[in-house]
Amino acid sequence: MAVLDVARGRAACPSQSASAANRATGDRQPRRLRSAIEIGGTLVALMLIAVGVLALRFILVLAHGVVQ
Repeated sequence: MAVLDVARGRAACPSQSASAANRATGDRQPRRLRSAIEIGGTLVALMLIAVGVLALRFILVLAHGVVQ
């Protein structure tokens, strides 16, 4: 999901009003920071899903042991 947002955030052609120095240094940093935050959020969400699956598996194994 974060990769799609990064690809969509890029402009097809540079702005006429921005200078080459601003495009080279100033514009990339916030975009990279935003991308890093989005990727970090995606990884946290995936880790929470994995922990949920492991917890559910543990509960099911425990319940199976109690029933038998």
